[in-house]
This record gives sequence, structure tokens and C-alpha cells, in this order.
Amino acid sequence: MDHELEIFLLAIRELENQFQRLPVAEPQTQGLRDVLSGIQKIAENLALYDPLTHALNSRAGKWLVPNEHIKGIAKIDIYDLRQANKVYGVLVVDSELHKLAYQFMSIFTLDKGNFVRRSPGSDEFRILSTSKTPQDIRLLLTKLYLDQEMDCLLTWDFGTGRTETEAENNLQKQRKLFRPLVIRQTILESHSEIPRLIEENNSYISWNEFNMPYERLIDTIYSFELPATIEQRTIDKVQNVKDVVEDIVTREDLTGVLNALGAKWYLSNTAVQSVALTDMLDMHEGNARYGSVAIDQDLKRFANMLSEHFPKNEGFLLFRSERAGDEFKIVSTKNDAAGLKDRIHNAWQNDLHRGLLGWNYGVGRNDAEAHVDLYRNRVQEAENLEMSSSSGRSTFIIVRPESDDYYRLFKLSEKTAHVVNGTPIIDLHLTVQAIQNVENFAALRDRLLEYSLKLCPFEIKVKHIARMNINNQQGRLWLLAEKTPELEKMYKDLSRIADEMGCASYPYQSEDWLPHVKIVDLPENTSTQIKNPAFGNSSGVTFTVKQFEWTVQKSLEYWDLLDQFPFPQ
Repeated sequence: MDHELEIFLLAIRELENQFQRLPVAEPQTQGLRDVLSGIQKIAENLALYDPLTHALNSRAGKWLVPNEHIKGIAKIDIYDLRQANKVYGVLVVDSELHKLAYQFMSIFTLDKGNFVRRSPGSDEFRILSTSKTPQDIRLLLTKLYLDQEMDCLLTWDFGTGRTETEAENNLQKQRKLFRPLVIRQTILESHSEIPRLIEENNSYISWNEFNMPYERLIDTIYSFELPATIEQRTIDKVQNVKDVVEDIVTREDLTGVLNALGAKWYLSNTAVQSVALTDMLDMHEGNARYGSVAIDQDLKRFANMLSEHFPKNEGFLLFRSERAGDEFKIVSTKNDAAGLKDRIHNAWQNDLHRGLLGWNYGVGRNDAEAHVDLYRNRVQEAENLEMSSSSGRSTFIIVRPESDDYYRLFKLSEKTAHVVNGTPIIDLHLTVQAIQNVENFAALRDRLLEYSLKLCPFEIKVKHIARMNINNQQGRLWLLAEKTPELEKMYKDLSRIADEMGCASYPYQSEDWLPHVKIVDLPENTSTQIKNPAFGNSSGVTFTVKQFEWTVQKSLEYWDLLDQFPFPQ
């Protein structure tokens, strides 16, 4: 059972048991239980449903969806939701999202074992079914898909499968067959997906509406004139239920920061001194490159970093946007705009290249000023990227696990990091070969494309854990890969291509190559405490490689994507 759900149900059950022990008549006890039942229903609605579309949210996936009984999965990706918000406006897009969700939920109903999910701010719906196969789901979605240009302003692609990985792969194939046209424009005043205050959404329950049933319970308990100790114990348990529910429903499930309901409740009577907005760069492209599971882990890492730099006890409130999952908002009740700008700039500098996605920020005395500052920084970032796009000459060919495989590998990284007090690495990949001193990028791209068309998907198994300290750098843990004939041949082939193109590759022979995935960064003060380099074994993870990436190194631990080369299926 999910830990959060366990805490919620325990608080409800303890209060029910306390009601049962009260020295009052059964009709009075039943009245208390009826109010508590209503509280539980309100709590579940707030905790489990996306307020914009009324689809289930990501928390509902953990509370309600029986993963072991899922027969089929669909991933539905809305194409360029950011631009749709700019072109059509937030209110129109909200309405279209609601309409699209209603269409999905009308076909895939909850009573038939179907779960339609959307995370706040996400451009993706997921359908999980305990009664329908991937083929069944595909047939039902196809008519909607073919009619979308007539029925909906938002264009979308979909893929189905028995697993997340299979659904994602089929989604990518579908994107190649159909790529809709999107009108593009740049509007300074509405460049953000949250051009109005996120706390102004009136569809949310107010704090008074939420609080009223608990006050009614407490008033009823006082009216019973119970012995003082019993009365206080009962009121304490009511307060505990309220605290547990409030903590759950005001937090965004993925990152744990405050959501739009929290914004409405906690900002309505707060004297705001300054506001900062952050924006993750190219999140849509990041999902395509790394997979949504890896990007989710990066968002958790980013939210934790912001929480450390902007703690609540120093007057900061941290929110994630309900409309744009790549935007966070920091509100300060103590710092002026200049002080907040210094603080977030330090956080930005310290976080450079630590995650999968880059980010920038804007600061002001209010939302409007912060939006304008963020837009200026976006333009500057785009210019900087354009200036440096061809400056790298050290390029690398890498392969990476996808979706389900990534999740299993990251869990191993997280578990190992906990054991050695290290930091799990989010960008999990295996570097196959280096191609250095590149002069003609276009010619090399053509040669790599030609080579990729001769490859077939193959498996990589990683198992043994080793400690490596290279060039006096911070220690790392590697997960060593089995050097299969397919992997070794790829290493040799890419070395030969580099030689033919007048470039350099790794200097060692294939028999001396140690293929690996970096999984943990070790803190400097503990790196040397692991005396045995090959200190641990794991049960191993096997993942399937279906494409390789060509990347260019920009700094010690940061690589930009130059291109991806899928293998023929």
C-alpha cells in the first residue's frame, strides 16, 4: 500500500474507533460517522482528481490502480501545449483539455476497470485498463484520433502497449506518421502558461468550505459534555485527520511542493514581498530524449533543491504550476525582489548541469514583473545556446534505458546511493564510443545515420558494482555491463567510422574497454572508504537498446544532444 494512503486511512480509522468508544447513544455515534464519511469523500476527491479536467491524477495511480491487473496502457501526448496556451489563451485551452478528458472518460469508464490519468500541468494523458488489451484500446482511440482536427483545437498523438515502454515506443512511431501544424507566435505579456495568478482559480474549494465539517464535528463533540480527557483525545484525533488531509490535498504528488489549491489557501491573506518563477528548458524534448520516468525523477530532484534553498521557516512558499508542469513559483514574505534575485541566482549557479534539464528564472515584486523578467532571460538563454551550439568538438555515442527499464535502473541507483551516502545519478546511460576532433558535423551525421540503419535492437545486462576514481575526480560507482558480441562490435564499428572521417576515438582496444553505467556520485569524504573497488553485486538489470544518441560534451558532466538514430524495427 502507498505510504501516504496508509497514513490517510490510519487517521480515519483511529477517529472512527474513537467515536465507537464514546459514552454516547448509537444515533449520536452514527451522526459523527456520517460527517466523517463526508470528510473522507471530500478528501479523496481533492487528493485524486485533476481539478482542470476531472481525470484522475498521478496520486490516484498509486492509490487506485492495481498494476498487477493492468492489461493495456495508452499514452496520449498533446502536441505543443505551450504554444496552444500562447495562441488560444489559457481559458480556451483549459476548456479543450476538459472536453478531451471527457471524451476519453466516456469511452474508458471507471466502472469497467479503466483509469484515465493526467498530472497537473502535463501535456500527457494515460489510460490504464484492467479489461482492455492494447489492441482494444487502439481501436477505440483511432476514431477520436482521426476526427481530432474537426473536434478539437488541441492536436495529439497516442501509442498503446502492455507496458509503459511499449506504449512510449508506439507513441514515437505515431508521431512520425502524423505531425500537426501549430500556429506559432510570441506574445511578451502571455509567454507563460500561468499569465494570471495560479491561486485565482475559483473551481477550487475554499479554506472555509474545507474547514467547516471539522468545526461541525468539534462543536458536536463539545455538545456531548464528555469527560475532559476523552473530549480532548477525540478533538485531537479530529485535528489529526484534518492535518493529514490538508497536507495531502495541498501538495503536488510528484514533487511534494504546494499545488494550486495550496496557493489559493495560503496566499489569500499573505503579504507577498517578492515572487520568482522558474522554467525548465525544453521539457517536451527532454521527455522524448530521456523518457518521462527520467524527467519525473529530475523534477523531484529540482523541487528538492528549491526546497533546500527556499525553506518555509525563512518565509518562502514553493508551488508547482497546475497548467505548466515545467514551471515553479517561489513566493517570499520577507525578502524584497533584489534579495530574492541574489538567492535564486546562487541556486541557479550551483545547480548548473546537475540535472537532465536546464532552467532559468525571473524575479519581480509580483507575478507580472517576474513573468517579464523570465521572458527576457529565456531570450538571452536562446541566444547563448545558438552561439554555443557548434562549439563542441568532443562527441560521444551513448545508449540509454527507456521507461520501465530506466525506472528499475534508477531504483537500483537510488538504493545504492543510500547505502554509501552518495547521490544517485539521474542521467543513466552507457557511453559506447567517443568521436573527437570533429570538423564536419553534417558529414558525420550522414555517416551515423547510414550506420544506424544496419543495426537491430539488442539487450545490455548490467550487474556488478565497482568504485572508480579517475584523474583525481570525485569517486563514482559504476554498474558494469556484460561485453556482448553486439556491444563489442558496435564499439569497433564506431571506432572505424571515426577513423574514416579523420576523427579520433577511444585509444584502447575493445578487449580493454570496460562498458559501464555511472549510477552514484560519492562524496569526497567517503570515496576512499570503500576499500574494495568491486565491493558489491546486484541482481542485475537488463535493458533493450533501440537507438543511439550522438552527443557533444559542453562541460565535465554535461552533454547536449546532437541527434538520435533509431534502429529499424
